Amino acid sequence: MDYYVIDAFTESKFGGNPAGVVIHKDLDEKFMQKFAAEVRFFETAFVKNINNNTFEIKFFTPTNEVELCGHATIAAFKALLDNNDIKENHTYFMKTLAGILPVEVNRSFFLMEQDKPKLGGLFKDYEALANLFSIDKDQIGSKEFHLVPQAASTGLWDIMLPIKTKETLYALKPDFKAIAKYTENNAIGGIHAFTLDCSKGIAESRNFCPLYGINEESATGTSTGALTYYLFKNKVLNDFDKEYTFLQGYSMGRPSTIVAKIVDKRYPTVIVGGNAVILTKGEIY
Repeated sequence: MDYYVIDAFTESKFGGNPAGVVIHKDLDEKFMQKFAAEVRFFETAFVKNINNNTFEIKFFTPTNEVELCGHATIAAFKALLDNNDIKENHTYFMKTLAGILPVEVNRSFFLMEQDKPKLGGLFKDYEALANLFSIDKDQIGSKEFHLVPQAASTGLWDIMLPIKTKETLYALKPDFKAIAKYTENNAIGGIHAFTLDCSKGIAESRNFCPLYGINEESATGTSTGALTYYLFKNKVLNDFDKEYTFLQGYSMGRPSTIVAKIVDKRYPTVIVGGNAVILTKGEIY
């Protein structure tokens, strides 16, 4: 069995978000969970070939299996390309707990269609949200748009938390225990804090998911997909088939670049993409 460590959503080693990838023929889920806990990446992807263009991919954090993971998907297809299981300039499909989704491989750039985008409930208790990060509640929102914290999903539910300034975004002091309890009580995976106060890209983000053993991630594809749809519904983004750039991980010293676009005016769908770099490759005995 081949095992990879791959940095996703970056063109440089030690940037982006690292993921483990295991290409296997018949591992059971008990082994997958134990292996993910052993290597302790935020997500490890276990990839099994179904036919020439379809792969089953299971995603595990150190503590749980999750329906979908953006950066681990990018890493998985980078590993498949290196292993000669797929070819450049083709579209493939991945069978996940979130459904069967297409992934386009184009000059070593990977574009993945997200699950059906959805918006959930509003979170108007700014005081409670502010207390989770030790900030003033007046810093929640946007200077230019009327943005309210709201649940959104393109595979996993997160709270989209708008922050007015980049300075405040970097100054967040998350209470991970309190965030885990808050998200569990609200049936939400994590909190995706973002600001439009950036000179490069559409938005810069920080993602917190301690409920699933992930305090903070440097790149989250599914959350960026959810943010893209949230910004589209709030009329921040208006163009179809236009690639928007999102930044993440800069405050952690692991800069990540995530590209997203909205396609299909009749049934808006979010596509998320990025590059990946192989750090190491080995075998599991």
